Amino acid sequence: MADVPSGGSSGQPDSLLSTVVGGESFAQVALKEKVHDSLAVRPSWTYYQYALEAMDNQEWLLARHYLDESLRQLISEKYDTLYHNAPDSIDSLYRSQMPLRIVNALDEVYPNIAEIGVDAQVFEQNEVSIEGVDALDESEADSAALQVIENFLDTVDVSQFTLPVEFNERVMQEIFYMSGGARSFTEGSLNRKTAYDSLVYSKLDEMNMPRDLIYLALVESGFKLKAYSRAKASGMWQFIPETGKRYGLTVDYWVDMRRNPEMATTAALKYLSRLYSEFNDWLLAMAAYNCGEGRVRRLVKEKMADSTWDTTKVVTYWDLELPKETMRYVPRILAAMVIGHYPEHYDMKINQQYRPDFDTVTVFDSFPLEEVAKILKVPEDTLRSLNMELVKWCTPPNRDSYLLRLPVGTRSAFVDGYDKMEKNNFSSWHHHKVRRGESLGVISRQYGISVKELQQANDMKGTRIRAGQTLLIPIKVTPKKSSGKKPAKVKTYVAKLGDNVASVARLFGVSQESLRVWNSMKEDHVVKPGDTLFVSKPELKPVVPQAPAPKLSKGERYVVGEGDTYAEIAKKFGVPVVMLLEANGGFQRRLSVGDSIVVPEFTQTVQKSSAKPKVAEKPADKPAAKAGKAKPEKSTAEKVHVVKKGEGLWDISRQYGVTIEDIVRWNDLKDTKIRIGDKLIIRK
Repeated sequence: MADVPSGGSSGQPDSLLSTVVGGESFAQVALKEKVHDSLAVRPSWTYYQYALEAMDNQEWLLARHYLDESLRQLISEKYDTLYHNAPDSIDSLYRSQMPLRIVNALDEVYPNIAEIGVDAQVFEQNEVSIEGVDALDESEADSAALQVIENFLDTVDVSQFTLPVEFNERVMQEIFYMSGGARSFTEGSLNRKTAYDSLVYSKLDEMNMPRDLIYLALVESGFKLKAYSRAKASGMWQFIPETGKRYGLTVDYWVDMRRNPEMATTAALKYLSRLYSEFNDWLLAMAAYNCGEGRVRRLVKEKMADSTWDTTKVVTYWDLELPKETMRYVPRILAAMVIGHYPEHYDMKINQQYRPDFDTVTVFDSFPLEEVAKILKVPEDTLRSLNMELVKWCTPPNRDSYLLRLPVGTRSAFVDGYDKMEKNNFSSWHHHKVRRGESLGVISRQYGISVKELQQANDMKGTRIRAGQTLLIPIKVTPKKSSGKKPAKVKTYVAKLGDNVASVARLFGVSQESLRVWNSMKEDHVVKPGDTLFVSKPELKPVVPQAPAPKLSKGERYVVGEGDTYAEIAKKFGVPVVMLLEANGGFQRRLSVGDSIVVPEFTQTVQKSSAKPKVAEKPADKPAAKAGKAKPEKSTAEKVHVVKKGEGLWDISRQYGVTIEDIVRWNDLKDTKIRIGDKLIIRK
């Protein structure tokens, strides 16, 4: 490494004098700078690097947070002998250049913050996590302070805690820190925690896990659902993208399910449960959650292989030399647990908070939240706060369906205005790197879209762009000329022994999520041999009435098609349902696509039509059933749907591709009001 950054006669690095050099952004150029080894370890430099990375990712509020922290650390370093290990000349030059670096970076950041129109203070309160062990001042407790803490802990009954705890000096130091230097963070976190207690505790109880694991989320995020960290972790449980995806939390340009409290909590507890099953120790499981199971696994093996280790003893968390952050991470969780059980002793005021009630609708189109806000006459920020996982300005265009949360009582307004909303007809997306001299107008004309669409796609309020900036370009669907051919039929697949959702998805090159949506499957659905599955997207709108069928010859057979039920087939051929059932074994026989069934002769005249149904071989004649009045139609393809919180008949009808009127009729409902836990019959 070079001893100091390269610079001109001004003493300021040349690379910081201009916004863009050779097509590269300010951040890209600044990230290439090197400093003396003694300077690279300083917190001021570390946070400056975090800021540049955030700028490169266009996370402007996060960049500002890190730049402020860099400046704060730079000031404190002047009085800290720990950082006086650099030669005086290098140290002096660093101190003179760093303020200039920070100011130049802020000059890049502030205009972008102004464009997105978000209050930076609100951002820090709601979206910046505690940042591990080095984000806040951590002065050590002296012996007198530790004695005060220990005196109280001597009166505490440890059996009330569900995590194993010993009140050693490491835990007491963290109690001192969490109740002192990080007091504001701890008190705010305990207040936010009250809104999520019922959610987290119910899932912990369901999985038979220690209730005090809830304090892991407190240390990770302070219960800030959109909390960021420098390791690119996010959400209440601070998953990094790779681990999040491993546990079913989709992270892409449009959604970040790590911010969904229900899904993230389930994922975190599954991960912790798996870690516990390996290490058989909750403290080791928490350590592995922080620094990775591979490292903990290796350190445990090394400890057991150490010739000085008593092999009759079990290796615990307290026996390991872990990374600095993890050494304080587990004691900090235990400290938060103690304070959380006794907030009044630490003079912390806790007020019960509540998550807002909401309605839900399942949507199959992509549309701007701004459009929904107009329809519902609510602020767009209200919708964003209810749908924290939405990263951008619209519902995700790359998903078959999305469960949208709405302010309670607004579902009817949404349904009424749904058809009037502007939908996004984008088929794909392109990344465009801005060149010198380009404007939004030039770029929008290049791709055949409007400036407004370009602004929406990039969540921009104004028109200011910079060379080197990357813009997301929505590519519109281009209607194809008709080839005269009929549209491709929806593909189906009959499951075989050993098939499951994952194997079928791989076989046809589709996602598991799509399969579940197309076939109305729950997460725990088990595929059985003989099940007929949609393996391409079916029509999700109500089925249109079918044309009447022609008269069939006596005993002719009909090949079951997609969407067919006994009731539909009987209606198609003008045959009473009861006769059709009697001729084909009754309700015991389940219909599947491709089945060949008997359509009995019926004396009533059937309307003629030029269209012919699919027919197969004729079997031996069977006696015709006596004609009579058909019983009320029933369907063998019945499903019982249990109403969940926030669901209405509109959501359920969209989910199953039926009409609200159908559900009302099938269930003999007096009106359209339903309650959580109601069981509704759905017929296909």
